[in-house]
Amino acid sequence: MNRTLLLFAGLLLLVTGCGPHPSAPPASAAGGAGSPPLQFEDVTAKAGIHWQRTNGAFGKKYMPETMGGGGAFIDYDNDGYADILLVNGDWWPGHPLSGKRPTLALYHNNRDGTFTEVTHKMGLDIWLQGMGVAVGDYDNDGFDDLYLTGVGGNRLLHNEQGKRFVDVTDQAGVRDSGWSTSAAWVDVDNDGKLDLFVCHYVKWTPQTDRYCGMDKKEYCRPDHYESDYSRLYHNDGHGHFTDITRQAGLLRPNMKGLGICYLDIEGRGFPDLIVANDMEPTCLFRNQGGARFKETALADGLAVSDTGQPRSGMGIDAADYRENGTQGLAIGNFAFEGMALHDLSGPPPYQERARQAGLYVPSYPYVTFGLFFADFDNDGWPDLFATNGNVVDTLSRIVPSQTYAQPCLLFQNRGDGTFADVSQTAGSPITDPIVGRGACQADFNNDGKIDILLIPNTGSARLLENGTPTQAHWLTLKLVGTQSNRDGYGATVTVEAGGRKLSGYCHSGSSYLSASDARLHFGLGSAKTIERLHIHWPDGHVDSYSSLPIDQILQIKEGAPGPVTGP
Repeated sequence: MNRTLLLFAGLLLLVTGCGPHPSAPPASAAGGAGSPPLQFEDVTAKAGIHWQRTNGAFGKKYMPETMGGGGAFIDYDNDGYADILLVNGDWWPGHPLSGKRPTLALYHNNRDGTFTEVTHKMGLDIWLQGMGVAVGDYDNDGFDDLYLTGVGGNRLLHNEQGKRFVDVTDQAGVRDSGWSTSAAWVDVDNDGKLDLFVCHYVKWTPQTDRYCGMDKKEYCRPDHYESDYSRLYHNDGHGHFTDITRQAGLLRPNMKGLGICYLDIEGRGFPDLIVANDMEPTCLFRNQGGARFKETALADGLAVSDTGQPRSGMGIDAADYRENGTQGLAIGNFAFEGMALHDLSGPPPYQERARQAGLYVPSYPYVTFGLFFADFDNDGWPDLFATNGNVVDTLSRIVPSQTYAQPCLLFQNRGDGTFADVSQTAGSPITDPIVGRGACQADFNNDGKIDILLIPNTGSARLLENGTPTQAHWLTLKLVGTQSNRDGYGATVTVEAGGRKLSGYCHSGSSYLSASDARLHFGLGSAKTIERLHIHWPDGHVDSYSSLPIDQILQIKEGAPGPVTGP
């Protein structure tokens, strides 16, 4: 084998794992008859967002450089409009100092389609080798707080009544250490206080960095490093947390966690945790009640592919995409692995349906990081978005079909358990290549259509406004817990409208390194009114309402006699 072929083979092993890969499947056919064409416009510059992400690279090929890029929609001042937080990287030790050191960025929503940067004003011009962010009101004071993950130590930033963020990491006991990735606020024991789950990837430091590659150094695969276990911090109240990972049954070897999603799979009232691991089996931690978990992914059919091999799990999300009251779980994987879609209905082991649903073939060539379900056309059927990008910036020189920057994917739900790949017709914001990492969603202008925020590994963030031509109706709900946690995370909502029954689960986490708007959005199609609305709160309380208006943002407080009109 000549030198070029050796390098080619080495790079394929470097980025996709050992062993041969099957030939790429044929291209899928688009479809979705009767649904309006999904359309998006890049409004980043028009909105006044000029932030650039850096990964700190300066020739050392440190592995964390190529993995970061998270952000969030957060209404930090409770004015009813989603603001934007963007997580930056930092300069590594030994990096030649030049220009302004990168920091976080916070953009305030001006409620007219534009944003104003308020980073310094809000105390967020801080430095960290950042990865991602989780949004949640951990002290139930009515204002969402921030937990930032990264390399070498995380940050808990308390929201001071929408006026400033204050670093309370050490007094809260959640400094953490090592290399953490995605995180989620979740009330694991339903005591009304949000706990904190933090994914960890591999044990890496600049001092333990390894040389990977042949003629020159390249980014290493995760199996070059020892795995690290994820952490669960229990909220003790009074602003302090305790690491209960071991006693909760979560201290598991061979986890290289990149994505976290939680949901109540069997409707027992407690959140189950699903962790997407890179080149290790997916983990499903079933909540046994009282902050005790049992890992069951292999028996439940989620751990490995249908060939019995672990995949390179990254982004993750779940939704009732079949409108049958149960969840479908999507996981983004590496190139030549294809996206996974697990149908969580019926008894386990659960079926893997990515091929039948039309997701596997279009995603097969790409490295899928952030992904999420959202009803972009308001027809009542959750669609699916994914952002892609390779991890080796030099790969295309040897493998022309594998580029560093890659197009996004947009799948429109046909309403029959399958999706149509409509990426090519949705506009250049979807097809323009990006080194995709984080992705999250919100209706940032409150016009009833879900928009997209993309956070790349390097370069400009992208705000994509949903311009889909639809007259379908919608409902957005902001939940406010009283006995339950104030964000309502863990609440199950059922909407009965137009003879249909739609369901949603309020939660933190999902996607990759990012936090979507906590408000629940329901497309209602042609329904003229909402006949019934049921909310099952985490503490077991149930609120029911009837004859509610459509095309509204409603705030519902646990135990209240009725909703309040938003924003």
